[in-house]
Amino acid sequence: MPKRLPSLNGLRAFEAAARHLSFTRAAEELSVTQTAISHQIRRLEEQIGLPLFLRGRGGLRLSAAGERYLPAVSAAFDGLREATDSLTGQHAAGPLTVSTIASFATKWLVPHLSRFQAAYPDIDIRISTSNAMVDFRRDEVDCAIRYGYGDWPEVTATRLMEEDIFPVCSPKLLETGPPLQRPEDLRQHALLHTSTLPDDWRLWLTAAGISDIDPEKGPVFDQSMMT
Repeated sequence: MPKRLPSLNGLRAFEAAARHLSFTRAAEELSVTQTAISHQIRRLEEQIGLPLFLRGRGGLRLSAAGERYLPAVSAAFDGLREATDSLTGQHAAGPLTVSTIASFATKWLVPHLSRFQAAYPDIDIRISTSNAMVDFRRDEVDCAIRYGYGDWPEVTATRLMEEDIFPVCSPKLLETGPPLQRPEDLRQHALLHTSTLPDDWRLWLTAAGISDIDPEKGPVFDQSMMT
């Protein structure tokens, strides 16, 4: 007698919610309501007889069963996507074009390319650098890497990493310029800005408790490497 498989909709909802750790973002990705995601996952949990998520004040987390289940479910969907791409000829559709900012390409992406190409030797990579937002309906770009909060409309955004923000300066400035021992000493110095990162100084000065320094005053550059 053949064994029954869980609901495909439930598995899709689980995989998306587990990836985002958010029912809301899973609903946006699958173009359904958050209520539908919740019902599908609850039905899946009833079918397999185990809780897949832990819901609490700290947000959504995978249960121990969910952590064991996710790799197999993700692998199954990846296999279906690869089989479909192979069947429809999308594997030979052309190179993978990645758009990113120049500093990220130089400092992180390019040094990691050799590992990617060793793992996927049949994929040709094209790197395009730009600070402008990508219009995927118009631009010949497959994916884009940008600096921001990830709240861009009409795209699916995945957080790659976080950052620590702190002031830096030339060692020569420490030797010849006004003192720079405390955050308040920044009042005696010019702040340098990158146009694509307009909030950095405001965020740092606010965290340092300094309110009398204009976070927008000073020279502005369009590339962080120039800054």
